[in-house]
Amino acid sequence: MTTFKAALGICGLSQQEAADFLDVSVQTVKNWSRGKGDPSLGVWISLADLYAGIEDEAEDGAKAIDIDGMDRAALNTPAVQYHHHTGGVDASASASAMALLIAIRNRDMGAEK
Repeated sequence: MTTFKAALGICGLSQQEAADFLDVSVQTVKNWSRGKGDPSLGVWISLADLYAGIEDEAEDGAKAIDIDGMDRAALNTPAVQYHHHTGGVDASASASAMALLIAIRNRDMGAEK
């Protein structure tokens, strides 16, 4: 797996969403995902900015999650509803998953103290 493909996964982008977000063709995204051609630094900066926005939303969302008060079925559904998009991309699924993992990590770290 290429780093570019992994970055798309981390940001929760399909190849079509990545093409739209980065303003390139789907074929270009497919090529970069396969290691054919190299994304420009500008592309990496755009993905880094998107990731930072997702991370910020996840950190904020984690504060609103009560892990001990949730039933197990709720853990696999979006725990936090986001009212805006990150960088023009709907990043709510990625941000929700990150928020849940952060909340669990924070809970467990607090329990160890």
